[in-house]
Amino acid sequence: MPKKKIIYAFILALMSTMFLSSGLIINSLNSYRGNNWAWTASLRFLLSVPVLFILVCARGKFMGLIKAMKKLPKTFLLWGNLGFGVYYALLSYAIVMIPGWLVTAGFMTTVLAGVLIAPFIYDDHRATISKKAIILSVLLVIGLLVMQMERLSHLENLGLAISGILMAILAAFLWPLGNRKLMLKLEKENITLDATQRILGMTIGALPILICLAVYGFYTSGFPSVMQLETSFLAVLLSGVVGSVLFFKAMQMVSKNQIALLTVEAIQVVGVLFTLLGEMVIKGTVWPGFYGNLGFLLMGIGLCSYGFLALNSKYNPA
Repeated sequence: MPKKKIIYAFILALMSTMFLSSGLIINSLNSYRGNNWAWTASLRFLLSVPVLFILVCARGKFMGLIKAMKKLPKTFLLWGNLGFGVYYALLSYAIVMIPGWLVTAGFMTTVLAGVLIAPFIYDDHRATISKKAIILSVLLVIGLLVMQMERLSHLENLGLAISGILMAILAAFLWPLGNRKLMLKLEKENITLDATQRILGMTIGALPILICLAVYGFYTSGFPSVMQLETSFLAVLLSGVVGSVLFFKAMQMVSKNQIALLTVEAIQVVGVLFTLLGEMVIKGTVWPGFYGNLGFLLMGIGLCSYGFLALNSKYNPA
């Protein structure tokens, strides 16, 4: 695989992380203002359907998606509900329980999740777990934990914090699992869908749980406020469309290079920085201090090492 292609995928992944983080920042703002978490979770995807539909139709690729969904209805339904619906519901509820920066830190364990799930979903060279990849993923997770040590001591309810973190960690496994399982199934069936088509397909597949969330949101708090609709639509444009398309594109570019794929997923840890900066502006959140700087240093070392490993010809299949 050309090194330029891998580097380009890394750049797309970094850009996608910035946009995806905006969704968590907006969720944190909605929670801060008392908006219903179920509406936040459902609107994030429901409002994206017409936008994605227009984008796919504008390029004449909607019928290609329909054919793929007719051939693999269970695949889109299962991984759409788990990889999109349940994943975002967990994050939206967790952010009601604990601060957004802590949810982001818990979710960023997805860098380790991507390594651990590989042997269970692949049957080729991608099923092999690189010891170096495990070490680097663990280093990134340690960096995330160190970054939060100072602030965890100031949380009033440790039990609630642990519950919220566990929900974020579960979401961290569902996100790459749903994405990879769909890509793998399409690969085996020789079906080619671009990033926008796949996102629309998974969103349509997630409609059952999204509708249930919307019904629950209406039952518990009535219709969403105008402000929640506005902020949710902003999250759709920034996170749901731009961020997701860039991330799926980056994953697709390196889908057959396991280390490069793991690096793309690992780059998401930068989302902690983006979310922290956003909350500092919106909510006046304070920088973590010494432990925050140490955590960022460990993350930087881990990411740079991941990048060098992915560009090494030994781990870079042609």
